Amino acid sequence: MKKLLTICSILLLFLTACEGPAGPPGFDGLDGQDGQDAPLPSVFEESATFNYDAPNNVWISQVFSFNGTIDGDVFLTYLEISPGIFTLMPVSIFDEFGEYQYVFDHDINTVQLQIIGDSDLSTLDDESTTNVPIRIAIIPADLVRGASFENYEDFDTLLFNLDLDEGDIQFLN
Repeated sequence: MKKLLTICSILLLFLTACEGPAGPPGFDGLDGQDGQDAPLPSVFEESATFNYDAPNNVWISQVFSFNGTIDGDVFLTYLEISPGIFTLMPVSIFDEFGEYQYVFDHDINTVQLQIIGDSDLSTLDDESTTNVPIRIAIIPADLVRGASFENYEDFDTLLFNLDLDEGDIQFLN
């Protein structure tokens, strides 16, 4: 029994020490500059001006268009609630007339804002409907996979997570 155990141990040691020939080399990657040609996140600043649609009791902004976006890109839109302070939309506002919200819709390459509410929105003043500062962040689909969007309510956190700063914000005008 000891001889059988010794022979099995030596045979097992011999088999684990053997190495076969190297396999074929892997395929070459795509030509390019190691990540330099990947789409980068962008942040744009603009002023939204809304027009009142009386039959539907809604305010609708102009359409903001972007080139080079693809299906799957994430659009985040922020509203300036006080000078230099931007918050993620939708944003609810409560005043003496009731509640209204700034919301946005988007497709592959456009964003449009609306003001909707449960009261007569024709009473909104120019400060709420004319030249309202907004920021639109576009995060490419390639960067979205596996990303968490839990902390993007705060605009400064968004810039930090995307490795951007205020100087990287582009103006659409």
